[in-house]
Amino acid sequence: MADIAELKHRIKSIQDTHQITKAMELISVAKMRKAMLKQAASSVYFDRVRATLKDIMLHSTDIRNAYVRHRPDTRAAYIVIAGDKGLAGAFNNNVLNLAWQHIQTRPVHYVITIGQMARSFFESRDQAVDLEFTHAVTSPTLHDSRGIMRDILDLYDRNLMDEVYVVFTRMISSSVHEPTVVKLLPIEAKDIEVEAASSFRGEICYDPSPSEVLDILVPQYLVGMIYSTLIHSAASEHAARMMAMSNANKNADKMLDSLSLEYNRLRQSAITTELLDLSSGRFFSDTNTR
Repeated sequence: MADIAELKHRIKSIQDTHQITKAMELISVAKMRKAMLKQAASSVYFDRVRATLKDIMLHSTDIRNAYVRHRPDTRAAYIVIAGDKGLAGAFNNNVLNLAWQHIQTRPVHYVITIGQMARSFFESRDQAVDLEFTHAVTSPTLHDSRGIMRDILDLYDRNLMDEVYVVFTRMISSSVHEPTVVKLLPIEAKDIEVEAASSFRGEICYDPSPSEVLDILVPQYLVGMIYSTLIHSAASEHAARMMAMSNANKNADKMLDSLSLEYNRLRQSAITTELLDLSSGRFFSDTNTR
């Protein structure tokens, strides 16, 4: 049985840990909300770009663009987005395991990681990482997204890959996060998850031409998709860490309640013993005096 001094030490240690996990929970809540505000602020523009791109693809027959044309080979590249640190429950494991399973279905592939946990995961499985971005997921910006987009298009233009997938965690709600695989290149209308800008079913003429309009829209589309996946991943990570820290706080409260009861019981027992000793000592002292 633990003595009073040991219980006091354990209670103090749990209280210190509880303060840290509580602070981490509050920080995660603030960062999650900030990430979702950034997503909402940019989604109007990028949704319009996606809708226009889908509209062109559905209503044009003469499209000559390298990024919508299928290639005969199946050399796939994977952009895998995870966190820079742990303490977020199963967040990293879920998305990384999904990426690993999907990668096994392709005979030739390239791996591009975003986040230190993604890099460590593939290194532990002796999978070479061809390109990495270590801090883009911490606080995603459009500048980061444009840099990633330029590198991806450069590799694609050099014919080093035929398909590009991004593996990330989609935030459905603060408590529901879904690891997801989305194809970025080549672009297909069915992969664009927004309604077309027009419901007209015939062919539409674009000036100067659908291909030239696509040349401008495709980079914007890819920037928006990459930025959206980074934001969703960041928000999901903070939400998962918030839930993990909340569970840790609840467990700490239960442990503190249990240890406090044990501490009070031992303290009461010690006080009772001291009182009995004092009473017994006084009784023997009175008897000897007589």
